[in-house]
Amino acid sequence: MKKYDYIADQLYQRIINNEFNETQKIPTEDQLINEYNVSRNTIRSAIKILTKMGLLYPVQGSGLFIKPPQKPDTVYLSSTQGVTADHDGKTIVNQLIDFKLLEADEALAKRMLCQIGTPIYYIIRLRIVDSIPYAVEYTYYNKEIVPYMGHEIVEGSIFDYLKNDLKLSFGFADKYISAAKLNVYDSQLLQLKEGDPSIVIEDNVHLSNGVLFNSSKIIYNYQLANFYMVAQ
Repeated sequence: MKKYDYIADQLYQRIINNEFNETQKIPTEDQLINEYNVSRNTIRSAIKILTKMGLLYPVQGSGLFIKPPQKPDTVYLSSTQGVTADHDGKTIVNQLIDFKLLEADEALAKRMLCQIGTPIYYIIRLRIVDSIPYAVEYTYYNKEIVPYMGHEIVEGSIFDYLKNDLKLSFGFADKYISAAKLNVYDSQLLQLKEGDPSIVIEDNVHLSNGVLFNSSKIIYNYQLANFYMVAQ
């Protein structure tokens, strides 16, 4: 994990743990430089991550203030931190529906921006938050970049595994958001009715070098999911 990612994670945890409730602002750049013993550029990179997430906003001459979302259990559209981090303090269960290793055919190779025949992990999970079905997740991972996936990983936090164990450096994610009616299969998993509305987010996640390693389609329970981003 890069230093600025680590500091961004630390500041995020401090914010959600209400450490700065009294002032509603984080320490100054100079204070953070001394506290974490890093360069100014590293601190600014960490702050940029939290600002893009919508957690901080600058006030000229006064510092960086905390701007939490108005709704609880909010998915940060400008982040790739994952469901577990978006629902801090909640009980998250990942029910594995399907897990297999595929060879990319022409269509999958086009989707994953890889060669035909590339080994690709395919995972279907039901994400459950506090015992309520929250989202159905259909995900592909390029095995040449993510060399190992096991049941113990896919039933836990894949995000934590990729970031903390494999030390992958996330770059950016292209997100496509749409609305759709639930089919029979997804409605049964989400314990909703066929034809009920759903919010669908398709993600293509790239490393910091621009290489695509993950493509997913997530179908959210419309009764539970809230989404948040900052427009600049």
